[in-house]
Amino acid sequence: MTAPATETLSPLATRLADVIVSARTGRISLDVLYAAAHRADTSLAGADDARARLRAVCDELAEAGVVRLPRVGGTGWETLPRPALPRFVTRIGRPGLVTDPHVIGPATVKGWHADLHWVPAFLRDEYPTPGERAVLDGVQQFLASGGAGDVVPLQERSVRLTGDEKALGRLLRGRLFREGRLTRELLGVRRARWQPTSRHIGDGPITLVVENVATWESLADALPGDGTVGQVVWGMGNQLGVVLEALAEEEPEELSYFGDLDVGGLEIARRGEMTAESLGLPQLRPSTLYAWLLDEGEPQPANPFAGDITELIAWLPDGLRGAVADLLRSDTRLAQEWIGREQLVETDLRDLR
Repeated sequence: MTAPATETLSPLATRLADVIVSARTGRISLDVLYAAAHRADTSLAGADDARARLRAVCDELAEAGVVRLPRVGGTGWETLPRPALPRFVTRIGRPGLVTDPHVIGPATVKGWHADLHWVPAFLRDEYPTPGERAVLDGVQQFLASGGAGDVVPLQERSVRLTGDEKALGRLLRGRLFREGRLTRELLGVRRARWQPTSRHIGDGPITLVVENVATWESLADALPGDGTVGQVVWGMGNQLGVVLEALAEEEPEELSYFGDLDVGGLEIARRGEMTAESLGLPQLRPSTLYAWLLDEGEPQPANPFAGDITELIAWLPDGLRGAVADLLRSDTRLAQEWIGREQLVETDLRDLR
């Protein structure tokens, strides 16, 4: 007898299945699924159909027998905005786990390279996913052929190991890379040397990420070298996840974010907070510039928001939530460009904690 198979799942569903089977508990929260989905597909950030796409993936996993969704009509659903999303899913099986000895794949019957001495116990005890098994097979062949002759971008090694250029990236912070297992050095990989658009300011501990390019430029020009901000980075709008992946290589001491006060800007920030956590970065905190924006800006009309405002503003500090909730309930927004160059040059910006 075999557990539910994942071969026919969509790429995004396959990625979420990997996360679900690797989770420490059988109940996986919506926040975890959101973070995993946005790491796998950065086009979800700020997309109008992001919620519908995630619901479709949850239904796909349920139909495949990977998870069980909460009871319809119960409290396990986040009903607004539509479509409804499960607040959690419950793992049913271990995708890819085979229990009949005669159908065990090649990853369990070969003699493993000395650097993979831990693999037999892993395969026996930890219910490997199809993605994990594919990587291990590829690494076995790679090491048997002599291993790394050079350090190459992660995606290049990944496509040679598995045929999927994204496979290693999905697993890099998972259990295959725990202490004593796979390492970047063993595989000869590094992240591609893409650098976010940034400006070094001084020795301050804060890396300030700014949603829009105009405000990024004005802040980069105005911030003093002896202040708390040491670097200003353009967040590239809804591509914040890509920027945070690049920042993970720099290991910033503190992370702060400043964006628009509207539905899209707050959604980007919320997803960014989850992405930062998944990458092992410091917590992505709201910049004190938000308080200034509420004082300085003149609210402009915005599309009505039918979702859960309390959930949307939860990322903000307590002292700002009431004012931002009022802003959203009145169908208005504040663009971060209200804090412009003319305002910045007249203000002491040394302390932006």
